[in-house]
Amino acid sequence: MPAEQTILIAEDNDDLAALYQRYLIDTYRIRSAQTGREAIRNATPAVDLIILDYKLPDMLGTEVRNQLRANGSTTPVVLMSGTDPELIPDRDDPAGWLTKPFYKETLQKTVQEVLSTSEESV
Repeated sequence: MPAEQTILIAEDNDDLAALYQRYLIDTYRIRSAQTGREAIRNATPAVDLIILDYKLPDMLGTEVRNQLRANGSTTPVVLMSGTDPELIPDRDDPAGWLTKPFYKETLQKTVQEVLSTSEESV
């Protein structure tokens, strides 16, 4: 069964990016980015979900999300970080939060929940 939904994963650690892609590639089309600017460029209307690392080399994931919102994007954003989300300023609006390290099942469940919620609101 071909993947119908597209997920953009913005992660600057090559090993983690490859791991997350492996977790999802059987079910979704995957796009990737290593910087915030690249994520903003790759976040086209064809992307159904954006998974953003909180600390990218050029900007914070919340800054990427804010720029996407300013550009009119309503694509759901899941933030991920090794930092406790309670310690992150400006953490409102994400459709989900993943605290690293996380299991394959946690990522898959979060993606399914966010995508099903976003489909219901359309």
